[in-house]
Amino acid sequence: GKRTLLRQKSSAPRLPPQVPPFQDADQQQLYDTIVDTRIKVIGKDALFDERGALRGPWNPEVASPLLGRHLERLATAVRTENSLEANVYEVAILAVGVAWHAQFEWYAHERLARKAGVADEALPLIKANAHPRHLEGILTVEELAAYTFSRELALTTRVSDETYASTKAVLGGDRAMADLSL
Repeated sequence: GKRTLLRQKSSAPRLPPQVPPFQDADQQQLYDTIVDTRIKVIGKDALFDERGALRGPWNPEVASPLLGRHLERLATAVRTENSLEANVYEVAILAVGVAWHAQFEWYAHERLARKAGVADEALPLIKANAHPRHLEGILTVEELAAYTFSRELALTTRVSDETYASTKAVLGGDRAMADLSL
């Protein structure tokens, strides 16, 4: 059936913006680490809001720095130690972001997908959650496999045996499937 979404009535953030200077040394250290590592990847406009607070997942990470530093290490490892090429995992991130209506994921990762070589023509189709057949010949074979797998998983919470087997055959094995799933 159709999912019913509960909507936040106010557009005001529920978690206050985490803006330096911080009283907590752990918050300052994590904030500095995020800025140092992410500004090179996504740029200043995507990283900071108009108040100087970190956008996206980084604001709650700084609010809870002891957990946040672990999340940040995991995210960095997923990005830098992934066996998949950047264009392939960026397509997967976009597919999941679209399925979950995660605006920040699209905002931050569309430019990363372009930078990684994903075809400009594919991006509006991915954003529209197009059926994979509409992306054949636009995405590479590897990108299309990742898109099909990620879209199916995000939309149905399952992946068919056929999709799993075909994605594994294209991407090259168990490590690639684990990296795609993470």
